[in-house]
Amino acid sequence: MRLEIEWTRAGFERLGFVGWKTFGALESRDLPPRHGVYVVVREPGPRPVFLVESVGGLHKRKALTVGVDVLETAWGDNAEVVYVGKAGGKHGLRDRLWDYARQGRGRSAGHAGGRFVWQLPSSEALLVGWRATEDLDVGDVEEALLALHIEQFGRRPFANMKDGYKMAPNDARRFLADAFAQ
Repeated sequence: MRLEIEWTRAGFERLGFVGWKTFGALESRDLPPRHGVYVVVREPGPRPVFLVESVGGLHKRKALTVGVDVLETAWGDNAEVVYVGKAGGKHGLRDRLWDYARQGRGRSAGHAGGRFVWQLPSSEALLVGWRATEDLDVGDVEEALLALHIEQFGRRPFANMKDGYKMAPNDARRFLADAFAQ
């Protein structure tokens, strides 16, 4: 099976991603206590005007704000998927994604990855969808998704800090075809 990813909400729904709550409406009870991966999407549209200050809460007593020039460089035109994340740990998606959502509400949280989203206007309206990964290593699933994003767009998603070069695109495609067939 040749896996091609459509980097939209609809494309990820076809891959079995569920949930699709806005960060503003997301509650802990919405999230399964399972390991998985998640994507943050925005409505397609013009290039955003980035906020000068992050609305995200502190991480290790430090503000998450970066310069607008950094955000401008990271932005990919017509980006719909703005972040790909992973959730391992004891309660998986429930803990990791809930921490992320709380951080967007100005709370201090243990989530620094994806911090650029908190400088997007109306970040509370961004949608997040997730997929449990069963017995798969969530790091491998995230890495494979990043490798395919870089192959298609020449860059990682806007808010991702790591590049996804640990897995070759053809290996990533095979891995995800098997993983998402489960």
